[in-house]
Amino acid sequence: MTVTARTTSVPARATSVPTRLAHLLAARDPGRARLLSAGAVSAGVLCSALLARGVVDRLHADAALLAVGVFLSVQAGNVVKDRTPRARAVTALLLIPTVVTAIAVAALLSSSRPALLAVFVAVTGVATWVRRFGPRATAIGMLAFLGYFFTVFVRPTGADLPAYCLVAVAAVTTQAAARALLRLEHPRRRLAVLLAQLRVASAAALRAATRPARSRTLRARLARVDAVGSAITSWQEDYPTAASVTCDEQTLARLVLDARVSTEVTCDELARVVAAGPGTEEGAAATSLAHLSAVLDPHASQARIDEAATWAVDMLASRARPAAGAVADRLVARTTLAHVRVREIEPTRGARVAPRGGSTRAAPTPPTTAQGGGRPRWTPWRQWAPTSRLAVQAMIAASAAAVVGEAVSATRWYWAVTSAFLIFAGTTTRGGVLTRAYRRVAGTAAGIVVGIGAVLLADQHTSILVAISVVAVFGMLYLGPVNYVYSSFFMTIVVVAIYAMLGVLHHRVLELRLEETVAGAVIGVVCAYLILSANSHPALMAKVDTYFRALDRLLEAAERPFRGRGGTDEILAAVHGLEAARDDVDQTVSAMSAALVGRRAPDVSAVHLMYVATRSGALFAESAITRGTHEPGRPRDGDLDVQDAVAVVREAADAARSELVHGREPTDPVEPDDASRLQRLPSYPGSPATPALLALARIDWALRRLARIRDRSVPGHASSRTPARSGARPGRRETRRAPTTARRCPTAGSAGGRRRRRR
Repeated sequence: MTVTARTTSVPARATSVPTRLAHLLAARDPGRARLLSAGAVSAGVLCSALLARGVVDRLHADAALLAVGVFLSVQAGNVVKDRTPRARAVTALLLIPTVVTAIAVAALLSSSRPALLAVFVAVTGVATWVRRFGPRATAIGMLAFLGYFFTVFVRPTGADLPAYCLVAVAAVTTQAAARALLRLEHPRRRLAVLLAQLRVASAAALRAATRPARSRTLRARLARVDAVGSAITSWQEDYPTAASVTCDEQTLARLVLDARVSTEVTCDELARVVAAGPGTEEGAAATSLAHLSAVLDPHASQARIDEAATWAVDMLASRARPAAGAVADRLVARTTLAHVRVREIEPTRGARVAPRGGSTRAAPTPPTTAQGGGRPRWTPWRQWAPTSRLAVQAMIAASAAAVVGEAVSATRWYWAVTSAFLIFAGTTTRGGVLTRAYRRVAGTAAGIVVGIGAVLLADQHTSILVAISVVAVFGMLYLGPVNYVYSSFFMTIVVVAIYAMLGVLHHRVLELRLEETVAGAVIGVVCAYLILSANSHPALMAKVDTYFRALDRLLEAAERPFRGRGGTDEILAAVHGLEAARDDVDQTVSAMSAALVGRRAPDVSAVHLMYVATRSGALFAESAITRGTHEPGRPRDGDLDVQDAVAVVREAADAARSELVHGREPTDPVEPDDASRLQRLPSYPGSPATPALLALARIDWALRRLARIRDRSVPGHASSRTPARSGARPGRRETRRAPTTARRCPTAGSAGGRRRRRR
């Protein structure tokens, strides 16, 4: 029995509030890594605050030490960014001697203000420069700066110095203990959570696909499926797969890829059916979606899962040509079977799983510097390493911020220096510095308003103020990695709560906090743009160039099975490399959002088209793996067509790369209308060539529109001045008509395949 598009939906099931919350967070935080880290660090901050309170009460020390205990504990937990739990625990232990050394140096120089400021500026530069040596050196440099800063902030006397050191060491030690507890997390348990989140994210995508007018929601939920897949890949880089589950690394990677690809194709078809509206002859059987929903349901019984698997095998084993209304049924059956196979993965029993020494992902080939049309002006500092250039800029910015900050307030000048230093952290371009400065000021302003409201509700109860601080710390650590504005927002709330605990909270202190923050941010941005300045555009284009290199490697690796050679390992590695390159582009665009404000819409469109091409690349890779495992080396129908289609896609990739990276028109430009070359290729029922051709057509569609992004975003560009030469419509009009998801591409869905079959 089939149903119309109006009633096509994934069966709903009543869920509890905790379950709905878990579904909401699934794939936003794959593996719940940020949740675990934020919870552990927040617990460390609470312990540090309690220890600091005990030290203050027993030794009758300055109450400002309570602020030191909270702040240093927050930062000691926030700066540790190593990949593996063991590496993070070692880094946390190394922070203890680091903070003691920084405190000792600052205390020794406290009697000489010029020397104190000179070393402060030097520490700023060194902490920026050591980032080149990796996350451990970055954490040590950052905490050395913060330890020095807090010593300048508190200005402990000789009598208070022992208590101050005790509080500082306790603050860092609590975070080291928190990291040690996190290291006890079982790798098998983390993988089980990731696989469960893959099902939850897939179910959310299917719900969006079966509801009308949800194209944007569907795109976002498919991106969450991709995020979980990338997290599983990262887990495999950290731990040996065979030691945790009953399959090897290659099998797990392929099963996950198959589940992702099947979900993508099924959502594509279901969304097309729903978009066709009532009255269409096509629809998904209610029983088909019920079976798939049962497999994706975390509470489904084993008997129900076995029933769904039996139905899917029978559906796919049918050799009858599928009727028009059964296309979605076959796709749902394939997706059901793919997720059943993932559910069959069981944990192994035995010895504890040891993490790997490092990442197994090969380092990307360094791209050549992307340049515009003419020969660039040679400047010596552009040949420096980015951290060296940023170190000089940060030192000059810290010096200027110290002068300006003292002019604003002789007692609060260090906030300006800290702000000038922190906007250089986590970025290597002047566009990134501008974006971090904007987000820091915005977060500080909003945090002051919310913090005042929270403090007024606390009514000077110290326990409530400590609770507010811990909650704010959790929010900073959980949401901070998503956007730096959250870090500034929640950290300012902590500052307001600490000032309230110390009894020095008044409007002038908060005004000075905002003024010093703005002053430091402005000075940092000015130094980034005027001193040893380097354009942010080449850094972005280098990431884009790396993406095209990764795409070319995937096309080359996935084409080989259709030539009778090639292996699965190389194809899977190429898929993971392409996804990593796409994530780098996305993160770079986000980090430069303030600098790219005038081009924000084209850049977002370009990132979306790269998502389309990357997902379609995964479809092509899955088809290539299927071709390589079935009668390898023996010619089959469609192999030559796939090879021709790959050549067409490479032409489109070269055109897009030439336009975006090098800023020039290709010698043999291609237009979106040329995609009909792939539309005319025949289909081969039952052959891997058919899904491969559909995937290549979708990649071709995305790349040809990606090549026109520059035309629409650069006024006066040569291509945009002569649109009639190639017969193409103006780019701006096409932007409005372009589909919002790849499923609306005429060559990307099953409708295009049926047109070819009718021919």
